[in-house]
Amino acid sequence: MTDEIKIMAEPQTEPEKCKFILENAITEGGSYSFKSQNEARGSSLVESLFEVDEVASVFISGKTITITKKGEDDWRTVGPKIGGAIRKAFSKGGPLISEEYQKSLPDEEEIRKKVLMILNREINPAVAAHGGHIDLLDVKKNDVFIRMGGGCQGCGMANVTLKQGVEQAFRKEIPNLGAIYDTTDHASGMNPYYAPSEK
Repeated sequence: MTDEIKIMAEPQTEPEKCKFILENAITEGGSYSFKSQNEARGSSLVESLFEVDEVASVFISGKTITITKKGEDDWRTVGPKIGGAIRKAFSKGGPLISEEYQKSLPDEEEIRKKVLMILNREINPAVAAHGGHIDLLDVKKNDVFIRMGGGCQGCGMANVTLKQGVEQAFRKEIPNLGAIYDTTDHASGMNPYYAPSEK
């Protein structure tokens, strides 16, 4: 039955990352990040993934598993091993994500307070120099939703700001933080670099 699990691989712009998308959600809200075998203990899915030598870290959100790999082998070699590890975990049974890990996630109010503190103390004073600002829109479980405004909206460096500035600052202060979603409509900003999606 586990051989019938459909998994779609989606390589990312960062060559060391690849998303593996399943048909059904693994989590119901929230995201889980694992950087070592030690952190994976008790989570059968993550334990199985770390048995693949090339796996450096695992990020799980909804029905998506994002793998960061190490080593020189490309995804054509590593991808099938990841698929096998996922199927092995489902066939083995047991909790895909341990209850202990889930209990370790910070609560929404704690995340909200810390994110606002970081935005006010570090992020917004820095982006204000370029006429920008970043607002917290919502926290759902351990996922954060932000919006960029002013000079940040549509700026060609917005993705760099998010990945190298905002995300790093949040993760440094908030252990087990989930996904960080930029909800900004960059296509309507001052310097749009995202083309509007065609429907």
